[in-house]
Amino acid sequence: MLAWSPLLIQKIEIHALGFVLRKLQLNRHRDAEVAAHGHDYAQLILYLTGEGVQTVNARRHRAHTGDLFVIPAGTPHGFSTVGHSRPLCLVLDYELEGHGRVRAAHRMLSPATLNELHALLARVPRKGRLTLTDYSAILAVVARLLGHAPANPAPAPTLFESLREHVRAPAPLNRIARGLGYHPDHLSRKLKRESGLGLRTLRDRVRLEAAEAALRSLPTVAEAATQCGFDDPNYFARWFRRQTGQTPSAWRG
Repeated sequence: MLAWSPLLIQKIEIHALGFVLRKLQLNRHRDAEVAAHGHDYAQLILYLTGEGVQTVNARRHRAHTGDLFVIPAGTPHGFSTVGHSRPLCLVLDYELEGHGRVRAAHRMLSPATLNELHALLARVPRKGRLTLTDYSAILAVVARLLGHAPANPAPAPTLFESLREHVRAPAPLNRIARGLGYHPDHLSRKLKRESGLGLRTLRDRVRLEAAEAALRSLPTVAEAATQCGFDDPNYFARWFRRQTGQTPSAWRG
């Protein structure tokens, strides 16, 4: 029995500019854990709702609404739940033709991009044969996910985007809120309306992104801690373990 409930499956073969889309699927996780496995094709997984722990190459990532994972062909990956959450994930199976190479990636999409994707997905039939007009919505989904959407004039930064610039280094929540011109409780309520997450959770997610990037690029855990604004590497290690379930050294492998 599948470890997830497919809500939408479209087996497709779209070739466009060296990109081949094989399947688009919406999955509601059913089991508490999906064992590590790999595929002959690249896979893109976007958490539309819910949360869990996404494992990629034995590295654990806390995944929430808006987290996007790009998983190259043959890369072992799995999933486990957090609490009682059963996430809804958008999954794309694809390949790059010729000498194109898919690189592993993990990034977080803004609430505005998520809203746009929900609107595009609403135009894709849940089943049945696709018509020519359906393909434009599917290609638009792919373009947004892979970052190749047509350029538009840059809108003013959202509150969520502004927050990212204030929380890369450790700071009390009230200082972050004052820097954005809000009382902490008011800011947390506004962020929950915009992104579904409160100030503390978003702060930790952005700091964790920075910490993982530093651990990948710097030779020692101490240097990664310093780059992320932690004066004490031991405190950094304890904080990182609370976020991921692993010490920084174990996460680095």
